[in-house]
Amino acid sequence: MTSGPVAAFLARPGARQFLKFCLVGASSFVIDFGLLNLLHYRGGLSVALAATISFFCAICNGFYWNRRWTFKGQAGDIHKQFSLFVGTNLVGWILNLTIMTLVLMIGGSLGWMKINRSAWDIARMIAFREGNDHINPLALNGAKMIATAIVLVWNFTAARLWTFRAQPEEPRSTSVAPVESRAR
Repeated sequence: MTSGPVAAFLARPGARQFLKFCLVGASSFVIDFGLLNLLHYRGGLSVALAATISFFCAICNGFYWNRRWTFKGQAGDIHKQFSLFVGTNLVGWILNLTIMTLVLMIGGSLGWMKINRSAWDIARMIAFREGNDHINPLALNGAKMIATAIVLVWNFTAARLWTFRAQPEEPRSTSVAPVESRAR
């Protein structure tokens, strides 16, 4: 067994689970990131619509692998867990779009998008695909990475403490059922 900081980290409660969550998250990020770019730059969808579709595809991937691998010991009712997972990820989606928009608005004001537009104009570009050609792919993808890194904290905390929380076991009855006596 290895020693040092890696071993110390892995010995902490929840560390292996967090590592698995990050690996599942990385696969979901590839789906999210790839579809966002494909749908926006090749499909012509607005950033907001492309980001929404890609994010929800990534949610399905994340639910499947987190339930099957990361939190497999906490398996409960799949329908309830999926509802909770979608609910917590809706919050993550709102955070993700908000952070992406803010980063792009700041980036626009700093000239990263190669345009000189107001924050309101940039928000309209994101939501409605107005002036789409002016959204620099580097700025969009950088904003997506920043948003994803921040939302990771929310998603893991919600998944661990709420969605895939260990379910309390049903109390077992300790009483013994009466045995019928036979008359002889």
